[in-house]
Amino acid sequence: MANDTLGVLLAGGQSLRMGQADKFLLQHNNRTLLQHCLDLARPQVGELVINANGDPTRLANYMLPIVPDLWPDHPGPLAGIISVMSWAQKARKRHAWLATFATDTPNFPAHLVLRLRQSIDANKSLVAVARSQEDAHYTFALWSMSLLPNLLEAFNSGERSLHRVIQQLKASYVFFAEEACFFNLNTPDDWDRLKGKQAP
Repeated sequence: MANDTLGVLLAGGQSLRMGQADKFLLQHNNRTLLQHCLDLARPQVGELVINANGDPTRLANYMLPIVPDLWPDHPGPLAGIISVMSWAQKARKRHAWLATFATDTPNFPAHLVLRLRQSIDANKSLVAVARSQEDAHYTFALWSMSLLPNLLEAFNSGERSLHRVIQQLKASYVFFAEEACFFNLNTPDDWDRLKGKQAP
C-alpha cells in the first residue's frame, strides 16, 4: 500500500454509449462494477475516494468520500482529476500522489500503482500511465499532486483531452502484458462480452 497516495475511482461520466446512467452500478458476479474496482484499488493506495456527480446518497453504502466535478455538464476525466486534486489540496494534504482508476474496467492489475510508481522513480517523471500492446490507458495513471496548476491551466485554456495533457507532461509509460485486464465497458456489446455471451 502506498500511504502517500490517494486513489480515485472515476465515475463522473454519463455512460451515454451504454444507454443507462451509472453503468458502474451494474451487477457483475454479484458485485457492482464499482465494488470490483474498489476491491482492487483499495490495497494499492493509502486512501480512496469516488469522483461522481449527481445525488451522492446513491453511493452511501460504499462509505467513501464523494468528490463531484467542479464544473457542470460532465466535462470528462480531466475535470474529475482536477476536482479531486483540488479537494485533496484542502482536505488531504498528506497525499503527494493521485492514482486514477476507471470504474468501467473491473479487472485492472492488482499491482498497477506499484508498477507506475517504480516507473516514476526510474524516469523522474511526474505522471506515469498504463499501456498494453498498442494502447495507452490514460485513466489508469499515477499523478504528482504538484501538477494541479498545470492541469488547471490546460483545462481553463479549453483542453479536455486527457491524452493530450499527458503527452504534454512527458509521462512515462508502463507496459502490462495482460491485455484483458484493461477491457472496459462502453456499450451493451461490451457488457455481453464481459458476461460471456460473446467471444472476446
